[in-house]
Amino acid sequence: MQELRILPVKVVYVEDDDEIRDATASYLEGYVEELHVAKNGKEGFELFTETNPDVVVTDIEMPVMNGLEMIRKIKRVGANTPIFVTATFETDTLPLTEAIKNGIAGYLYKKSEPSELLRSIHDHFQLIHTSFLTFTLSPEGIILSVSEAFGKFLGYETTELLSRHVSSFIVPLNVANVLHFLKRLDTTGQMENIQTIFRKRNGAEIILSGSGRTIRDPRRGTHYEFHWYPLDCILRSNREIQERLERECYLKSLLQLHTYISQEAIRSYDTEIFIQEIMNRLPAVDPDITGALLNTQRGLEVEFFTKNASIDYPALFPGFHDVREEKEETKYLPHLLSARYNQIAFVDDISHLPDSPFKKRLKEKGIVTILSIPMDNTSRSKRSVLTVMFGHRHRFDKEELDLWQNITKTMGFGIESIHLKLERDALIRRLDTIAHTDTLTGVINRYRGIELLESEIQRARRYEKVFSIVFFDIDNFKKINDTYGHITGDKVLIKVSEIVGSSLRSTDALIRWGGEEFLVLLPETSLHDAVHLAQKLRRLIEQRDSEIPLPVTASFGVTEWDREHSLDILISRADSKMYEAKRQGRNRIAY
Repeated sequence: MQELRILPVKVVYVEDDDEIRDATASYLEGYVEELHVAKNGKEGFELFTETNPDVVVTDIEMPVMNGLEMIRKIKRVGANTPIFVTATFETDTLPLTEAIKNGIAGYLYKKSEPSELLRSIHDHFQLIHTSFLTFTLSPEGIILSVSEAFGKFLGYETTELLSRHVSSFIVPLNVANVLHFLKRLDTTGQMENIQTIFRKRNGAEIILSGSGRTIRDPRRGTHYEFHWYPLDCILRSNREIQERLERECYLKSLLQLHTYISQEAIRSYDTEIFIQEIMNRLPAVDPDITGALLNTQRGLEVEFFTKNASIDYPALFPGFHDVREEKEETKYLPHLLSARYNQIAFVDDISHLPDSPFKKRLKEKGIVTILSIPMDNTSRSKRSVLTVMFGHRHRFDKEELDLWQNITKTMGFGIESIHLKLERDALIRRLDTIAHTDTLTGVINRYRGIELLESEIQRARRYEKVFSIVFFDIDNFKKINDTYGHITGDKVLIKVSEIVGSSLRSTDALIRWGGEEFLVLLPETSLHDAVHLAQKLRRLIEQRDSEIPLPVTASFGVTEWDREHSLDILISRADSKMYEAKRQGRNRIAY
């Protein structure tokens, strides 16, 4: 473990709890150059402006001015001073999230040992550096110069080490070994990854790793320069590099997820598929992540969840009666806080939560960290909360929380976009129906009918197909209107449309041409078959119907399209045949 050393930094420490403040301040005084203590945010900000500290450590919930307000004031004056927050997750979840989004350097559990706080500050400042632990040797192994940091590291003053032979504090090398090593260094000019055991003044031994190089100076002559650092520092550095790489990969995968959601929001037309695909990609972000989308009106219920996780989500997230009701055992749960206050909420270690059935279920499933993010604009009647869970302790920072918030915002935008697209398409279909449908009978109107006829003529010419049309008119319709009224006349039109429409194929089209005139388009139908259909329709129409208090008949004109016929000629021929049927006595067919 990294050795904690005295930090050459000035610290402002803000805490309102007397017991915690006294214990932590007493510990920090032994490890920092200068410590200033305050009891609330107001005093803390005043100390900040007076002392210009290197680091600020603050509680969140305090009287007079809380820690979050103080952090915002510090940030407003443009200071880049690192700020560490001590938090109690039972009560500080929401303000801690805001503090992270304000760019704090780190946070830790308020009841942690003071050494953990000091270690966080140590790690932030990264005090151990290779250039601090240096010395130079003569060809005989005599120390020519040594850094002050190296002297302190071994427990000596710099002057005590000068002119001594290096073998006096290197184990187990003697003078001969040192000279042999220096000759090798003189030959190679440079050596890396040298591991040496150094003996401190107090007798303790420690392994240092370093590098050496030969320097040929005309004035000082040949000498050898070495840079050292503790082996545990190398291991820690390697771990930090590995963790940083893993984190960069993780953040990159969040960016890729965000990009995917943005693209799918444009392409998708199905809300359920859109959301479920996103949920299934959460484990791809980090195999240790699982998640559920909870919807709420009064209580939270699971609606979508990652399919490939062995978790019974409905049992893990049973519906709560009212998100506004602050029951003692549930009021600190992140998903309820997120739904209640429409804010991000998280707990990086569920052991900090009060005991509850939910905490017990999480522990049984191996969940350690839980994060809940509210989703905007997902529905006019629901509020949704995306909850992601980690099987390891996961610490959050501003960059990651911003990414998760962007993900849920884009999810909300995508859902809203899909709803709008579906509403738009339904409206277009509705308008198309209105534009192309006869409002009384519900059949195709004349405008759309002309389009269909022209399209059928083009198709018949291209593929050398035949088609026919049937033109019919309800007999004595004016007399029906005059005798029984327009309401009855409308009933006749509607009933005739229903009778004819129910007798046609799906490829046929019934068109109300105008008034009491109708046209039937019969693709790929010969004159003979069209006449046969017209006879059937004529018989069906003349049958009495209980809804119509009078006999109804119709006269039909049938014609088959000829390759030389234009649309006008085709319609004219069918119309002429229909009037021929009327002249012959009505309720008959002419072709």
